[in-house]
Amino acid sequence: MEIHVCPLEPSPLLSHSFVKKASFGEMKLFYTETTIYLLVCICPVSENMENIRHLGGELRKKVDKEFLSQTVTINFNGLFKGLELVMEGSNVASYVTALMEGWYLAGYRFQYYKRNRLEMDYVLEYNYSSYGAYVALAKTKSDAVCLARDLCNEPPSKLTPEAYASKIVEIFRDTDVDVAILDTADLTKHGLEAVKTVGKGSVHPPKMVVLTLKNTVGKHVALVGKGVTFDAGGVNVKTGTGLWEMKMDMGGSAAVVGAMKLLSDLNSSVYVTAVIPLVENVVGKNAYLPADVISYANGMHVEVGNTDAEGRLILADGILYAQDVGAETIIDIATLTGSIGQALGLKTAGVFTNNEKDLWTYKEIGEETGDHVWPMPLIEDYKAYLHSDYADLNNRSASKYGGSITAAIFLQQFIKRHMKWVHIDMANTVRPWKVYGYHVEGATGFGVRLLTKLVEKELGKRNAIGIDCTE
Repeated sequence: MEIHVCPLEPSPLLSHSFVKKASFGEMKLFYTETTIYLLVCICPVSENMENIRHLGGELRKKVDKEFLSQTVTINFNGLFKGLELVMEGSNVASYVTALMEGWYLAGYRFQYYKRNRLEMDYVLEYNYSSYGAYVALAKTKSDAVCLARDLCNEPPSKLTPEAYASKIVEIFRDTDVDVAILDTADLTKHGLEAVKTVGKGSVHPPKMVVLTLKNTVGKHVALVGKGVTFDAGGVNVKTGTGLWEMKMDMGGSAAVVGAMKLLSDLNSSVYVTAVIPLVENVVGKNAYLPADVISYANGMHVEVGNTDAEGRLILADGILYAQDVGAETIIDIATLTGSIGQALGLKTAGVFTNNEKDLWTYKEIGEETGDHVWPMPLIEDYKAYLHSDYADLNNRSASKYGGSITAAIFLQQFIKRHMKWVHIDMANTVRPWKVYGYHVEGATGFGVRLLTKLVEKELGKRNAIGIDCTE
């Protein structure tokens, strides 16, 4: 039998009063001898693409749960006619793409280590063949997010710095992205002492991956992603429950990898360099110690006040390297501080920038992409909390308050005055705050769509597709 996804509207089976009372996303199933109809209420709804994405996710989960059919026909025209946007070019594209993003994202499962894998795939059909371009775009975007999910969900023993670097090489093997792997000798050559220092406690040597996508000339943007493949805290070892989640302390790097893959797959006209320092922060006979001093390539010296504040140490190296290769705008993203979750909860990341006027634009981009961010302040006076008696800075704040702000202030010290810089603290968003809509158990893939849009904004690029759907 086939399943047809159609709008929930008055019919011999549904009274007008029932439909009028139905809420957005409500679903009803009806069966005939040959066809199953899944009726969906899609109005009223605000022009919020995230609502449509989550609806697509709920549709997929409903079909998966019932295992109703191998063929699914979606009546896009009927679903979106109540929005009074049908056949309006890019608006139709946006709604169809968002719905199918949710569909594909909700179908994600991390099953590599399960003996009995649940495989559910469907033949998709829709009103007009022209919709195929929008569905394909949704698949491309969701694949990039699921790539980031896969990386975060991997066990740490399978995603050591060396294994991660090798995996990145494979990901970009047949793309136009150039991949360079910096090993210990290269780290020394470029003065990347923080990456070497943080990673030296592990038997798995640190690496730095540099990805370059140059499809145009002109403005050069850098993405810097924290890649701590497991964070036990070093000598300041973490304690308590939930330590397994520290395999996802490379969530920022996964977002960068996913964004670079998406930009490449979309053939975006951009010039982007991605810098990904990779370390395992564990205790070992060569582990770095509290009170150690790290020398940076720009002449800055940092006293290690806490080995569990390692993320800012390696990000600083990444930021300096990005500036050395000529980037004019730097966007870094990291699972950096637990305090950002105390400030914003588990759904929204914090965004900081030295161009404060752009903060609300970033918030709007987060709402558009589904990777929500909230503007955070850079309070210069808080630099006093990073005072060291023995070096230029301490990586540990002297205050227990405002930890995400002091971490951002720390990173700002490595930004040249003329540079544009954006910092995203996503520590609380690497896993879903609630499993609903297109969210599933495991990693979210947060940041992939956000970074892609931020790069496009910085370079003044748009990937809107305008395809005629009037067959």
